[in-house]
Amino acid sequence: MLNHIPIINYLAFLSVLLAFTACEDSMDVTDGLREIAFKATANKLVITEGEEITYIDSSLNVASRAWSFEGGTTTTSDQESVTVVYPEPSLGAGGEVNNGYLTELEVTYPDGTVESNGFKVRVFPTVNPEFEADKLVAMFGSTVNFFDRTKSGRSAFEDERKEDTILWEFEGGIPATSTERNPSVRYPEVGNYSVKLTIFRSVPESIGSTTQEEFIEIRLTPPCDNSINLIDCNNSDGESESLAEWVALGSGGEDKTANFTTSTERFTEGTASLKFSFDEPGKPAFTNNFLRFVNASFTVAEEGAYTVSMDVYADIMSSGTDYVFEISTPLIDTTNDGPTKQFFRTAGGAWFNAVSTKNLAPGEYYIQIKMWNTPWHLDMKYDMYLDNISVVRN
Repeated sequence: MLNHIPIINYLAFLSVLLAFTACEDSMDVTDGLREIAFKATANKLVITEGEEITYIDSSLNVASRAWSFEGGTTTTSDQESVTVVYPEPSLGAGGEVNNGYLTELEVTYPDGTVESNGFKVRVFPTVNPEFEADKLVAMFGSTVNFFDRTKSGRSAFEDERKEDTILWEFEGGIPATSTERNPSVRYPEVGNYSVKLTIFRSVPESIGSTTQEEFIEIRLTPPCDNSINLIDCNNSDGESESLAEWVALGSGGEDKTANFTTSTERFTEGTASLKFSFDEPGKPAFTNNFLRFVNASFTVAEEGAYTVSMDVYADIMSSGTDYVFEISTPLIDTTNDGPTKQFFRTAGGAWFNAVSTKNLAPGEYYIQIKMWNTPWHLDMKYDMYLDNISVVRN
């Protein structure tokens, strides 16, 4: 619970008294000196939008008066006592509270003498808490740093800020609550967690609260970062069960989806990899199958050398000990692999890191992998595992 502490000294400070005294010689010395007193008060000069200020003119011997209220719902008055509501905060061009709206009073006395003066009214916005974090997605056990970005969340005067309060509430976090302005929170468990921030401003008084549901996502594996690996935010390693980003085809365009799965049998990192079962015994030499990462295209914004890399493992179940495959990066909406294809012939039964570096012009590309039924093994049959596929600019 946030404490609302009355600020007695503040109310005393905000009581404004403007008194002016003038003496004027009379043409008739028998009249002596006549005192003219100018006196205007306001019950406060710093408020929150939507609040009101009461003005009182206590000047003596007044013939007429003219109030003007910049920013108020009442703009002018000739009354001795006036209550004015201020619906909008007094903000400068940068969105910060400025010196305020001008209030002026002009008093005319019976002898025609005029006195006037003015003062500023600072109107603060209601507290509307805002915050951000240095990361929204993190691995379990990670620490997330939070930052209060609330505008006008601190009191108008330095001396009164000790009465301001702030309360964070972190679902699933350690600590679960904090009164620090910019706390750090550790998340030990996987899940999606809400964050709530409540701020009390003592001068002028205002309180606000906001909750961001499922603001922090904590994962079992590290979050992706496609600023380095251009396809890192897609299923390029089999850690996700969804294969919607992939298309598996035979040499004649037939659907080979049944041959393509994720597997926990073999992997180089994480807990899984991608698995394609190549089974084309008796087919002519150079019969092939395709794996196309076509629904996870990557953008080349600037021409340069780009490296495609992947870990490959084959369990060969036919004659021979080696196999052949090809990787390429065709443009989206094409199948032309000629400019970027790279062949690999390697032994089965061990992980192999396949790397191909090609120069790419600006455009949208995808990764294509071909598996070959080679002329020296017409009974080719094997399971090929793929892990840690990446596209990185050199």
